[in-house]
Amino acid sequence: MAIQRMKQDRFLNSLGWGGGIICLIAYGLNTQEMLASTSLSFLLMNVFGCCCLIYYTYRKEAFANTFLNGVYLFMTLLALSKQI
Repeated sequence: MAIQRMKQDRFLNSLGWGGGIICLIAYGLNTQEMLASTSLSFLLMNVFGCCCLIYYTYRKEAFANTFLNGVYLFMTLLALSKQI
């Protein structure tokens, strides 16, 4: 049982780190003018990163961060809807 819990914790932490890194990469590429803030790549990276972070922060009961990432995801989805 303890091994299963450790695997779940490791997966959850990897998901949180991965989501954060993807969002930061998207932001970095945007600030370096390598990706436009309206590009499909930028928006999809943010959707993926936000979803990972929302799940991570929800499971960690960090609800303020869950809310913040939820708002960020909502804004990203609005921008994405204009692309489609």
